[in-house]
Amino acid sequence: MRRTLSLLGAALLVMTGCRQFLDSKNLNNNPNDPSIASTGPLFTGAQANLYSQIEGQLGRTVALWMEGFSGQASPFNNLSLYSYGADDYLNNWSRVYGGGGLIDLRTIEQRSLAAGDSIFAGQAIVLEAMQISMAADIWGDIPYAQAAQPTVYKTPKAQPQQAVYDSLLTALAKATVYLAASGPTNAGAQSYDNLSGVANSTDANNPPAFWTAVANTLRARIFMHLAARLGVSAYDSATAAALAGIRDSTGASDFTSVHGTTAITANVWSDFQSIYIGDLVAATTIIGIMNADNDPRLPAYWSQGDQGTYFGTPPAVVPADPAEASNLSNARSAQAFPQPIVTYTENQLILAEAACQLHNGPQALTYLNSERAAAGASAIGAISLQAIMNEKYVALFQNPEVWNDWKRTGFPTLVGTPPRRLTYPISEREANPNTPADGARNWNDTGPVSSNCG
Repeated sequence: MRRTLSLLGAALLVMTGCRQFLDSKNLNNNPNDPSIASTGPLFTGAQANLYSQIEGQLGRTVALWMEGFSGQASPFNNLSLYSYGADDYLNNWSRVYGGGGLIDLRTIEQRSLAAGDSIFAGQAIVLEAMQISMAADIWGDIPYAQAAQPTVYKTPKAQPQQAVYDSLLTALAKATVYLAASGPTNAGAQSYDNLSGVANSTDANNPPAFWTAVANTLRARIFMHLAARLGVSAYDSATAAALAGIRDSTGASDFTSVHGTTAITANVWSDFQSIYIGDLVAATTIIGIMNADNDPRLPAYWSQGDQGTYFGTPPAVVPADPAEASNLSNARSAQAFPQPIVTYTENQLILAEAACQLHNGPQALTYLNSERAAAGASAIGAISLQAIMNEKYVALFQNPEVWNDWKRTGFPTLVGTPPRRLTYPISEREANPNTPADGARNWNDTGPVSSNCG
């Protein structure tokens, strides 16, 4: 299950030059040509691509907008105030499809199924669901079915967000079937799989079990994204999926990124911190919640300021004594830090939120306190949706999923009012006349739902 991380570095270097996928000369190449890339390195590149999305500009933007961080200097102070350029996220849009995105993942799936390796195909489907669901969360209606056929559809039409989610739920259900396959041809990703963290998990000797649990937690996540529209049925479905998801409270079965200790293999947050020292500091919202709870994760997330306290500042506000503000901790800034992506914590708190919305307060409290115990936090006595979502906000620190949680529930309570979606990149609009019109909200974003967990 071990493999050198030099391949990850190479993949990251390649991805830094990604262009708008519909306008790329690479579309003239046949992705099934083995001379371009074999299936294993494509899988490695797809994982590295996903990590760059979550740890890079997208992750940083969500962390600023959700007031985990406060921008202290340009351009991050402007981003804290929701100002961004029309093409600032073109690279992120491009990575959804090319350079380790959908097109490469579909190539892996097709090759694997042709070779009788259903397990490898199932693993690729899980990565596809992570990448595409994140794009649908951010932009709403996106190209999907036609985007997987770039030589046929030069200007693919966007599918409605609901249709994309439905397709991903079906695909993930199929992936769990594929992952249960047996036989000599079902080898899976093998040595390329260590970049998902599976090599260090409790399922190291059974990678299909690892990927199956991740697939089910992803299904639960997507059902929660549908909950504002579908109500009880979504919460019921999310519960069923999460009960088959990641249940290892030690965190050893979490899906995390894997990094090395060089600049090109490091966690992107580490590289950012080394260049933009002090440009992002702790924000008042997350520090306020953690301080009020005497949260044991404070030293794991933050350094203390020069006054010996954990101190945050409002968005884009530079404190009178800049040294007083807390910075990202050394542990989180480490080059090899494994960024949590799909975890027991998320799975457990999905169960808590769903139980709350189904008016089963005692069960919701049990799920919440189980997660808090695993994090080293003390139990709470009274259940509420706010208590669940504030805990999830802290527990999923630096994970873009907190943006979806806030849009769905209105928690945590923020100082500002962030955008509820990104606009389509202007270059995509110019290249593809089928790009939908921008709106203030996506289809699934109907505004905060409420519950008394009663």
